[in-house]
Amino acid sequence: MSSLDDVEDIFEKITEEFEEPIPIGGRCESNVYYRVESLTEEDLNICAEYVASRLHNVLAPQTPQLFLKLPGGFSFFAERLSAVYSELFNKGQEIPVEQYLESKMANGFGEKYRGKNAILVTDVITTARSSLEAHTRATLRGIKVLSWATLIDRTFGPGPVPVVSSFTGAPVRVLTQIG
Repeated sequence: MSSLDDVEDIFEKITEEFEEPIPIGGRCESNVYYRVESLTEEDLNICAEYVASRLHNVLAPQTPQLFLKLPGGFSFFAERLSAVYSELFNKGQEIPVEQYLESKMANGFGEKYRGKNAILVTDVITTARSSLEAHTRATLRGIKVLSWATLIDRTFGPGPVPVVSSFTGAPVRVLTQIG
């Protein structure tokens, strides 16, 4: 099983620090940037195993029945997380991964998964705005969001459910009004 030390070593390799803050995601800035695109297949698999184990510990006795992949990721982390979680904690039975798109949610997708336990997955969460919006829309369609899962959590604090990440990143500064 992957350890915290393994994960910290991985993120140390992709961390860049700057004297002047750089823009991140259009609404934030930080002096620290994580090159998620530089993660190797092995790195991503270690992170998926670590997050799957943490999810299992946080959610027990509940189990996910769906992984909702938020737009904007580069790593296919949701697919890796689903595969690892399914193998380790769901007796090898595959848990579906669906791309979260509002157009799909409005066109019957929400009904297909009404009442199901879901995990929202993305590579990096900064302000949590897009995760919170997706969480709210999924919940309004009857999908039970149990947790958010991510490679890197850079949020300002707790959300409506636990955020389970492989790494807690440096804080960000918001550049524009949120809301």
